[in-house]
Amino acid sequence: MNNPLLPPSRTVREILHPQSVAIVGASGDEQKWGGRLLRYMLLHRHVGPLYPINARATELMGLPAYPSLRDCPGPVDLAILLVPRDHVRAAVEDCVAKGVGCALCITAGFAETGPRGRADEEEIVALARAGGVRLIGPNCMGLMNAHHGLCATTGVVMGTLDKLPAGGIGMASQSGALMGAMISRGIDIGAGFSSTVSVGNQADLDLNDFFEYLIDDPKTDVISLYMEGVKDAPRFTALLARAAAAGKPVCIAKSGRSEAGAKAAASHTASLAGAWPAFEATCRRWGVYLFETIYDLLQGALLLQRGKRAAGNGVAIFSGSGGGGALLTDALEAHGLVLPELSDATRQAVAAVLPATHRQLPFDFGMLNHAAPPDPQVAGGSIGIALDRAMRDAAVGAGILLLTTQPGQENVARAAIAAADRSAKPLLFVQGAGNHGDIARRMLREAGHGYFDSPHDALKVAAVLAHREAPEPAAAPGRDAAIPAGLADGFLTEPDARRLVEAADIPTTAWRFAPDADVAVQAGRALGGPVAIKAVSARIVHKSDVGGVKLGVQGDDAVRAACAQIAEAARAAGVDRLDGYLVTEMWRADAELILGVQHDPDFGPFVMVGAGGVLVELMKDVQLAPAPVSHAAARAMLGRLRSLPLLTGYRGRPAVDLDAIADVIVRLGDLALASRGRLRELDINPLFVAGPRVAAADARATLAS
Repeated sequence: MNNPLLPPSRTVREILHPQSVAIVGASGDEQKWGGRLLRYMLLHRHVGPLYPINARATELMGLPAYPSLRDCPGPVDLAILLVPRDHVRAAVEDCVAKGVGCALCITAGFAETGPRGRADEEEIVALARAGGVRLIGPNCMGLMNAHHGLCATTGVVMGTLDKLPAGGIGMASQSGALMGAMISRGIDIGAGFSSTVSVGNQADLDLNDFFEYLIDDPKTDVISLYMEGVKDAPRFTALLARAAAAGKPVCIAKSGRSEAGAKAAASHTASLAGAWPAFEATCRRWGVYLFETIYDLLQGALLLQRGKRAAGNGVAIFSGSGGGGALLTDALEAHGLVLPELSDATRQAVAAVLPATHRQLPFDFGMLNHAAPPDPQVAGGSIGIALDRAMRDAAVGAGILLLTTQPGQENVARAAIAAADRSAKPLLFVQGAGNHGDIARRMLREAGHGYFDSPHDALKVAAVLAHREAPEPAAAPGRDAAIPAGLADGFLTEPDARRLVEAADIPTTAWRFAPDADVAVQAGRALGGPVAIKAVSARIVHKSDVGGVKLGVQGDDAVRAACAQIAEAARAAGVDRLDGYLVTEMWRADAELILGVQHDPDFGPFVMVGAGGVLVELMKDVQLAPAPVSHAAARAMLGRLRSLPLLTGYRGRPAVDLDAIADVIVRLGDLALASRGRLRELDINPLFVAGPRVAAADARATLAS
């Protein structure tokens, strides 16, 4: 509880708009962090008092210096802590005594170093909270509010600037160095920022707090986040929904996609990276733009901040080099992009500037007729006309212009900038001319358009913009698919897993449980025709791996023999006694899928669908969505499968009923939600699909108490 004698804890808005700032550990030596930061704060001076704190100085860089925070002549809204680790606690105590609103702790050496450091960090946070002081960090690189003139960061790029790069991109980062890199690259390409915050260890204020601020901040048009782990996933998800409702694009780059990357993230800022598939599926639902690198993220954010939105995956290619355009065109397919076919109207519209042989994309500017009559509505002569007409075509969702060493490149850049300004679609610039392109780079930077140094990077960003899906609010819960009574916690045998699936109104192949071979014979007779026989034991998870499955069994003697063989295989695998046998009908399926439920420890229940059967782990062609799932979202999951052609009639195969499969996905989502976390895992593999018929042919599940 806060000290009732102190003012209430500051809001994030108040923290990012301080009137007075103190630098604890300030120095006159710019080789030290305290001197560097003091110089930056003076260079980019915010309106309000600035207090250098140094016990051995009375004046630093022309400002009066004070022995401690307690000696400052006026109130302190923000105290920046740059003292050695062992002095941080005393500095926080001074913050409490002075009534400081927020302590920005740049000093490292806490939770990221191990248990001892974490314990010390927790003590400091408790001390600050008890005194009404908010804490950013520790182990961070500070923050910048460009519109407020606040340069509270040690990032070396700040010393190279004449003024802070103010704009509409808001940023929160779990890496201080990457925050500095994004600011530096942003300056290169003409991007401007509202606020940038390095959150460090997130001991008190965390990334979610600044995410929420950026959603509400009128100076922020686009939100960009670099993340390593998710702290408070339910709140993060709620903020994604808020950003979507506010119409603010959210761009994220996240480390920890791979197992090695997750370990690196944890060791870097004491963050535990969550499971990537669950994170990716959650972000997709809320329309997040997910980028591979921070540089891609920044380029995408710049385009979105300028109001550009991709209108599909058709990308128009423009170049002054026929070869360069051909190489770009070749690379489209690998990124899920296509070269559009222009309409007859568009081809007619470029007839005056391009010969009949070159009126389809990619456009080679070397073939332009520069003597064609200009269009008074379009700048840039023939170049502008070609760009303008192509970008207007309905089949074009975005454009990429490769600038090469052609003469008069600045004229191409001028025409392209004008065309990009007119279009609501993104036009991406690749500067491939080396130092010959410096003039065009300056023009693009000053116009705030940005540029790429590599065609590959431009294609990656174009792909993210093209493939991003519109936000889809969470589906309303459907039928209450309760878990059947009597199912024990832990791993369920297949008969119990089938009962669970059937409770969700999902059909299964006809089956009988047989405690012994005699009953299995009776079951085989009742089902008729060839049957499948499987071992039933809670100790056997992958039945086929141990020889616990026999297919196409027909006749009493064959059933008895199959049961004996299965029992012997189980004994060889260390299972002396089976619970019994599952006898099921055989199907001739047109396709086999895997469907399931996974419970993520951070984000909750998810539904999965993918290519099934014995190759599921080899193909790894699966899609995930948070539960509950709407029918439209389920169809979208199927549409993203690489194996979709196998379901829609590939090479004469019969097409299946995608709506029937989507219905099963929806029911699984209802079951996952209704279980309230008790259903930890459920796999249906395979789900047989034959035309309009679907049935679970095998299932396994795990329940928690």
